[in-house]
Amino acid sequence: MIHITIVEDSFDAREGFRYLLSLDSEVRIVGSFDRAETFIANKDVVDRTDIVLMDIELPGITGIEATRILSAMKPDMNILILTIFAEREKIVNAIQAGAKGYLLKNNDPRDLLSQIKSVHSGGSALSPLAARTLLEELYEKHEIRKEPADYHLTHREIEVCRLIVEGDTYREISDKLSMASATAKKHILNIYRKLDVNSRVTFMKKVFEENLLE
Repeated sequence: MIHITIVEDSFDAREGFRYLLSLDSEVRIVGSFDRAETFIANKDVVDRTDIVLMDIELPGITGIEATRILSAMKPDMNILILTIFAEREKIVNAIQAGAKGYLLKNNDPRDLLSQIKSVHSGGSALSPLAARTLLEELYEKHEIRKEPADYHLTHREIEVCRLIVEGDTYREISDKLSMASATAKKHILNIYRKLDVNSRVTFMKKVFEENLLE
């Protein structure tokens, strides 16, 4: 069972997330708050929470500051930013604060449950825009990159790698490459195993630090 807390100041958004999450028997909502500091002060709910769906612009402390505090309080808590804000600074600051994902609220809501499960199993969840933003950040910080190592990726795995870097979801990868969703997931698991990474963020860091796709 995945225990989730929602921190969102919009009542309609909180109820929308509640309804969506109620459709999956593997998910249980243990808390719902309109202010981050109220959640942080509720130790019982904090202790029972596996994943937080966190807005950024909240009354009181921001979602990014709350992410930083909660990551220090409970390092094994996974915080997933859900916001309308696509600014580069917010995306980078959220990931640096400890967020395991950054999704825009205008993304397909059907993908939210799969993203939550990905984060819960040790992965990360990034919207295409957030993925591209982190990609640009990595490019700027690694102007000189070493020669690529040989991880024995197949041609199909390299195709999948390029789509992961572009921020595509399992569904989008399977559609673009005309394969079953289960096949796409198998390719991604094989890629992560070969590269010795366990999330999209660490995958992208290795790809661009080691110049794997050029």
